[in-house]
Amino acid sequence: MIYKLNLSTVLLKLFLIGMAFNGLFYFTTKDFDFIVYIVSFVIIVGLEVLIFFLKPFLYKIVILENSICFYYKKFLINNHFKEVNQEDLSFSYKSEKGARGSEAEELRFYINGKKITGIGRGLDGWNKENVTNIIKKLENLNINKLE
Repeated sequence: MIYKLNLSTVLLKLFLIGMAFNGLFYFTTKDFDFIVYIVSFVIIVGLEVLIFFLKPFLYKIVILENSICFYYKKFLINNHFKEVNQEDLSFSYKSEKGARGSEAEELRFYINGKKITGIGRGLDGWNKENVTNIIKKLENLNINKLE
């Protein structure tokens, strides 16, 4: 079974954030030039995309018969993957606190009790339906669920 993140959703959210910042910029300045608006929009969205894609991000999960492969990308070109035996893998799905104190549901994966990645919160591109399907598949495979 293959599960992928929706990259267009990530880009759309970054685009909307850029529009919101530029909207605030537009309404707070008196003398506003349209060229400045376009340039600032391109800079804001460019910085958001650079920051998001700067670190490795999980873009695909492949569940095989005895193992699970986690595929990562960095800058959309550097690919690598990590294959984990199902016996060594565990997961949790619960409300987690973020860096700024915001709470959101996050699916976390662990190898021998050590966290390797988490998906499903913020702008990571994993929608709730995909996360729910992954959880169901993991439960069907009797993967250890941490509380």
